[in-house]
Amino acid sequence: MDFRETLRAKIISIAVLFFFIWTFGGLYEIAYAAKSSRQHTADRKQGKSKGPEEKFEEAIEGIERALEEIEYSKDRREREVKKKRLRARKAEIERLDKELRKKFRETEEKIKDLPDTIKQRHREFVRKYEENLRVLREELEGIEKAKPGAEEKSAVKKAREHLRKAKKKKKQRHLDPDKLPHRTAKPVKRKPRLKKEEFHEDRNALSVMGDEIKGKTDYASRITDYESRILVASNGPLTGLLSSEVQKNGSTEGTNLLLAQADPPTDADLSETVEVQFTPAIQAKAAELGHNPVKIYNWVRNNVEFVPTYGSIQGADYCLQTLQCNAFDTASLLIALLRVSGIYARYAYGTVEIPAEKVKNWAGGFADVMDAMEMMSMGGIPVTGMTVGGEVKYVRLEHVWVEAWIDYIPSRGARQRKGDTWIPLDASFKQYNYTEGMDIRSAVPFDAQGFIDQIISTATVNEQEGWVTGVDSLFIQQTMEDYQTQIENYINQNYPGATVGDVLGKKEIIKHEFPYLLGTLPYRKIVTGGRYS
Repeated sequence: MDFRETLRAKIISIAVLFFFIWTFGGLYEIAYAAKSSRQHTADRKQGKSKGPEEKFEEAIEGIERALEEIEYSKDRREREVKKKRLRARKAEIERLDKELRKKFRETEEKIKDLPDTIKQRHREFVRKYEENLRVLREELEGIEKAKPGAEEKSAVKKAREHLRKAKKKKKQRHLDPDKLPHRTAKPVKRKPRLKKEEFHEDRNALSVMGDEIKGKTDYASRITDYESRILVASNGPLTGLLSSEVQKNGSTEGTNLLLAQADPPTDADLSETVEVQFTPAIQAKAAELGHNPVKIYNWVRNNVEFVPTYGSIQGADYCLQTLQCNAFDTASLLIALLRVSGIYARYAYGTVEIPAEKVKNWAGGFADVMDAMEMMSMGGIPVTGMTVGGEVKYVRLEHVWVEAWIDYIPSRGARQRKGDTWIPLDASFKQYNYTEGMDIRSAVPFDAQGFIDQIISTATVNEQEGWVTGVDSLFIQQTMEDYQTQIENYINQNYPGATVGDVLGKKEIIKHEFPYLLGTLPYRKIVTGGRYS
């Protein structure tokens, strides 16, 4: 198979996989889950009888309650009343045991043609059930025979301990689509901070927490000790001339020279950290780019795709591997490449304001700015919309960018000899060209309902008990192969040179090759909450 055939096979595989996952892994299962949940609710309202398994479980719970009441009864008369309840529950257990054994036999018959491992699993379950029930009977009889007082109390305690160990945890629950065990967490929406003092309040909180976690060296354990919003707030008030200028103007724009005088770089701005590590891959990429700050910035900006999430997740090296990173990790990569090149660099964190149209494109090609903000909020980014004339025209969000100590005068970083000015750089913010993929669903129709109906018609399905057997796997495989062939023929005839991006759609960064560093951010900065190494 030559390269072109290999590529085409990959395209077909991805397309078929995408289609089947979308059709059956998403909408079909969600619809079935919702239907099952509604059916369960309707059954309860209609008062349908419970199965022997559920009744048996309730009877066991009744025995547990009766044993607890007997153990804590204050006098003999009260204990005798509780023991009558225990006998009633025991009689109910014996009656239900007969029903359950009948169901065990029926199950044994149904699975007789299935693999031995399944049959063995069923037999092992029945064996454990019988053993637990035998022990329970013996312990309940022991309570009946025990003398009042310490002997009876000991027998009750022993029975309760057995039930505690033997009680089977529920593995199946009626499905509520709104309360799945693994689901996307509802976003905790936060508005971006607009005042420097608000960032400093979080810094004070971090200081207190820092005292509590001293001695911890494991980064993962430290991460769990405080919120990501506080993590990025290791800030401090600027000192000297710069602090006065910020207090007077509320901005650092146009104050680069003051910044150079008041806030010179430190060794920390050139050091490795947990996120910024000088791995061989980082060193090789910096050398490839000639250790030039302009080339480094252009490469990171033009190659790393923005992901709308919050907090340090990957770090510089892994960001270099994936090239799909959020603003924090993109900043870490840019800082790592600068620092390994001998250029001082640090993080800057604050709140910025971006036109809504650009946010829609940046966050993922959204048609509605509210959807774009919802996506960012779900990722943990503090974000809010600014309305003009009843329409959201701007988006404010907390964001991180980079400041680099650049040889800015006069070359603006084109030639890096000795740094003289802190320059803001944001390699995460950019715009994209989006191309839609092929409409495979319309071009090559698939009878999904007929496919499902055929599977159901040849299988044994018990909706009441929630199991299915006898699924025709050969039919499923043949159907998928036939559909794959149809897609392959369609692409061969209509798009013989198609790429994966042509099939599924693609997202391309609008690249810019700047000859020098602009010295400004590509949006309006509301406030710089702080700078840290």
